[in-house]
Amino acid sequence: MVCLDTSFLIELIRRNPEAERKLKEYISAGAKISTTPITACELFKGAYRTGRGENIVKVRKILSLLEVLDFSIGACEMYGKIVNELSLKGSPIGDLDTMIASIALINGESLLTLNKEHFEKVHGLTVEPWLTSRS
Repeated sequence: MVCLDTSFLIELIRRNPEAERKLKEYISAGAKISTTPITACELFKGAYRTGRGENIVKVRKILSLLEVLDFSIGACEMYGKIVNELSLKGSPIGDLDTMIASIALINGESLLTLNKEHFEKVHGLTVEPWLTSRS
C-alpha cells in the first residue's frame, strides 16, 4: 500500500523515466496505489496555472487511475495531533503536507515522495523516497 505524493505524481505527468520505472515496480508487486485529495488539489492548481488544457487532461487521467483516499474525520483528528506535535518541536511542514501525511497515516499507507526529509518529521509515517537526490 503506497500513497503517491505530489512530487512523485508531477514527475509521472512529466514522463520522468525513473518515476515511471518506480510505478511499474509497485504495479508488478500488486501494490495498492493511492493518493490524497490534497495532492489532487495541488496537481490541479499547477495544471490550471500553466494555462494549458492538456495539463488539466493529464491530471484528470492520472487521478482516474488511482484510488483517492478520503479526508475522513479520523484524518482530520490525526492532522490536529501532528500539526501540534510538529509545532511544539519547532519543525512544522506546512498545512497541506501535514494533511497529506495525516491521510496516509490514518489509512496505514506509506508515502512515496521526493521530499523524504520533510515528511520524515511526522512520527509513525513510513516515507519511501523514489530518488536518492534531486537532479
